[in-house]
Amino acid sequence: MSSRYSHLDAVRTVAGREIQVALRSRSLIISTAIVFIVVVGGVFILSWLSDRGEDRPSLVVSGVDTATVSTVTGDGIEVTAAADLAEATAAVKDDGKDAALVRSDGRFELVSDGAPDPALSAAAGAVVATVTQAEALDAVGVDPADFAAAMPDATLHTVDVSDSDSGDTAPAVVTTMLGTMVIVTFIMIFSGNVGGRVTEEKSSRVVEIILATIRPLDLLAGKVLAMLVIGFAGTAVILGSAVAAMSATDLLGEVDLDPLTLVVLLVAFVLGMLFFSSLYAAAGSLVSRAEDLSSTQMPVMLLLFAALYPPAFGFSALDTPVMQVLTWVPPVSMGVAPMQFAAGNLSGVGLVASFLLFAVVTTLVLVVVARIYRASILHNGRKLGWIQALRRR
Repeated sequence: MSSRYSHLDAVRTVAGREIQVALRSRSLIISTAIVFIVVVGGVFILSWLSDRGEDRPSLVVSGVDTATVSTVTGDGIEVTAAADLAEATAAVKDDGKDAALVRSDGRFELVSDGAPDPALSAAAGAVVATVTQAEALDAVGVDPADFAAAMPDATLHTVDVSDSDSGDTAPAVVTTMLGTMVIVTFIMIFSGNVGGRVTEEKSSRVVEIILATIRPLDLLAGKVLAMLVIGFAGTAVILGSAVAAMSATDLLGEVDLDPLTLVVLLVAFVLGMLFFSSLYAAAGSLVSRAEDLSSTQMPVMLLLFAALYPPAFGFSALDTPVMQVLTWVPPVSMGVAPMQFAAGNLSGVGLVASFLLFAVVTTLVLVVVARIYRASILHNGRKLGWIQALRRR
């Protein structure tokens, strides 16, 4: 090698080449497009379903003042008038109205096609009580307005004596969990590609030509860096598009989602990508044939699923001791720590500390991977085991 060999130039050259290959890879492009469609499309589908679920129940009234009914029921129920029982019944049976409140010959009837909605039944009962009370007061010579003014405040006020002064953080936690699923999916796609590329070059013997001019660790660093850049760009675009879609559809509503959450997820992606892509690269270097790659990748895949499982199924139990411990256990902390932060269970300082611990562990993994890669990248023949590769000189 030339005495003027530059590690930086070598890494930059490899990374540029790998980025070009990735941008021409149909599998990566299709996978990224599918994730984009599923995530952003899912936001609009959820918004549409949410809007459908927010349709107000309808109540037809006859023989009762609609203004009185609207005052009692508020904006939660759509109130329309009908001339008589026959018209109200037709509105329910033929026009799709949910129920009808009819007063005829001093009798109140709630007409519905099937069992009435409990909310409409309660609203109709409140209307009947209000109307009959007003008529009774008028019959004994008491002005209903004076009676209402003389009534003490009957509002039942709730008092929360818990130590937490935060609101409902469940929607923010769920949103962060879904973001975690996106970054784990991309880590799975792009880190797995690193291992595939290593094995591909090794099985074709191209790596022997490349290593004649580039040092093994520079080749490894270039591959990992390339997938990190491509994956980071894709993750940022998809997460940003999802947040924009949720804002446009008002899907979050009153949810107080900290804008820092997006940054936190991207930092988690960077750490997770470095951790797993290096391990996948080591797995790829242990074999000389693509058919053997799945066996050496299995431990890495199991570790990736181990990191995926707690955020996916433990987001509703973040206060449990297990989830609190996992906040500090890399690589599981990649997904758990951001959710604890969104839930208010972890401060900003605690989040930084958790990520710093993850970064230290990732650095140690990189050191181990470098030793495995350097010892096995030029090995041909039977596949090597992880421990066997570590013992090689």
